[in-house]
Amino acid sequence: MRTIAAALFLFVGLGVASGQAANKVPPPPKPKTKSEVLAMIKKVGATPPDWFAATPLNFPKTLDLTWSKPPPGSPWDPNKNVGQFIWTSINENEARWKEGIKFLHHMLTVNKDKPDIVKQVMGSLGNMYHDLHQDWARAAFWKQMAGETDTLELAHCYFKLGSKDMAVDILTRYGADTTRFAQVCRLWAEVGDPAKGLKMAEQMAASTPDAGNLAAGDICKTMGKFPEAMGYYQKVLDAKSGSRDLPQNQKRAQGSLDALKVADGLDLKKVPDGKYTANSIGYTGPVDVEVTVAGGKITDVKVTQHHEKQYYSSITETCAAIIQKQGAKGVDATSGATITSEAIINATVKALPKK
Repeated sequence: MRTIAAALFLFVGLGVASGQAANKVPPPPKPKTKSEVLAMIKKVGATPPDWFAATPLNFPKTLDLTWSKPPPGSPWDPNKNVGQFIWTSINENEARWKEGIKFLHHMLTVNKDKPDIVKQVMGSLGNMYHDLHQDWARAAFWKQMAGETDTLELAHCYFKLGSKDMAVDILTRYGADTTRFAQVCRLWAEVGDPAKGLKMAEQMAASTPDAGNLAAGDICKTMGKFPEAMGYYQKVLDAKSGSRDLPQNQKRAQGSLDALKVADGLDLKKVPDGKYTANSIGYTGPVDVEVTVAGGKITDVKVTQHHEKQYYSSITETCAAIIQKQGAKGVDATSGATITSEAIINATVKALPKK
């Protein structure tokens, strides 16, 4: 791993534009070789986003910058604990996502002589660039700097940068999916092998019927196999035991099932121009969506109200993807915020009038 001094030198010494336009889905990356992807990560990853210099450094002066672990049983205090500050003050406030990057780079400088903290900060930078900014090159760069070689986030970055082979190389190291929200199954489907993802989800369902069948249903829904998806969702509803998320997963399955029951009756060409609203269950409550139709096409999708906290980029990305796909078929739930994405997709389908 490179020294932090070298990384900081590269970061402050170069500049490059970054970021995606809001409500616009970027085109799929052109396939690239491993050497091309690694070169891109090396070139772009060590440089600051174009907004970095103008972003203020804003954090509580009471914050413990040594990132010490809070004592067991201590109260939640984002004004003292770095992890809690990032979780509640940064992640839950989209207006502060850029400040989060600025803060973590400050943490690198402050702790430059403390290798363990530096490694932790680098990994957090990778997470933040991945989850909040969809900046795949910088996310991969900082993941690599942290010494990570086989995380799902890194696999996702490689795929988004144009190398399915690099992503698959990591995914094949996961013999089974033991993640809380079946991220391995879902990523297999996203990289273009839904059959592999579906098989793994079915294997997961043998021990965790709610999480496994929910993932299987979501994969089938993305493929446009609605009857199969409905069958898996029903299995979630029928489950008598499962993961710690069983009640929540059953609510999600019911929301998806309700949406699919009316999806086959949707014909956009027959939908009158106008704005249509509906909601579906998210992680912490209903997600309200407004869908605009003009000339037989979906022209806008907006989340008008929600109670989600860790929704990351799901709101803008999922709404843009629905417009691009003109419906729910083929829309992948956003990595890191699957539950919110599903709610937006389901609410959109439920909002539109059926024939």
